[in-house]
Amino acid sequence: MSAGPVPVEAAVSPWAGRRRRAEALRARHRFAAEPLALYLVLLPVQEEAWSAVRKSPPHPEGLAVWAAARVLPAVVEATAAVGPATLGTAARTRLAEGAAGDALAGWLAGAELDPVDRYLARASLGPVLEALGEAAGASCARGGDDEGERCPCCGGLPQLSCLADSGQSLVNGPRSLLCARCGWSWNFSRSVCPACGESGEEQLQVYAEQLEGPVSGNGKDSGDVQPVFPQLRIAACSTCSRYLIEVDMARDEAAVPEVDELAALPLDLHASDQGLTKVTPNLMGF
Repeated sequence: MSAGPVPVEAAVSPWAGRRRRAEALRARHRFAAEPLALYLVLLPVQEEAWSAVRKSPPHPEGLAVWAAARVLPAVVEATAAVGPATLGTAARTRLAEGAAGDALAGWLAGAELDPVDRYLARASLGPVLEALGEAAGASCARGGDDEGERCPCCGGLPQLSCLADSGQSLVNGPRSLLCARCGWSWNFSRSVCPACGESGEEQLQVYAEQLEGPVSGNGKDSGDVQPVFPQLRIAACSTCSRYLIEVDMARDEAAVPEVDELAALPLDLHASDQGLTKVTPNLMGF
């Protein structure tokens, strides 16, 4: 049973742009070559799933079953071909045992999943939920009872923070959050922690990556040191010790937030060294 076609006006494909950005970042950042190589192999699988859902959306109650049959096997094969050997072996084992389908249902239900199951669920369901747009929420449960900000569309946790380019040097652009589950984007205050709601200026910290290593403060460049990631920084909260990678589009208009965040490994490592925990690990588990 189909849920009906998704409106054509919302069907602009994001996949070519993501592919170009991933290729550019893989060439630029050697340390991110492995996760970006896997991401590039997943993109054709995800694009095909996205297109299929745009044409004929599955019924919300059967979404996990549909993705397990139509998307998951190709995700597993792509992972086994290019991903880390341990992940590829584990993915094939999950598929052979029939356990991977349960992971997809768990992701929609907001369940806590181990890293392998979470990866398979996100890689398989991410493009499906994104293709559904506003209708994605009909297949998803809110999840935990934490006090953090949740996606207004599906109830998922935010994956990253994005600052829009205002087009004016002295005017800050608005902030938005990107959902880790359905890819929905929504506006959110620049002066509030998405994980716990803290609004005290002294508790909200920013760490910016530079060639010499990360520095804390307001995120501005220091001296003549050129940043490795001019468009990326850590937006952290000392109250809850959580953080998100934040993408500043004014610093790099070519940035694609969900792709750039995958390349931010040094920032994630620095955040971990500071005792911070990411609100949501990304698709590759960082």
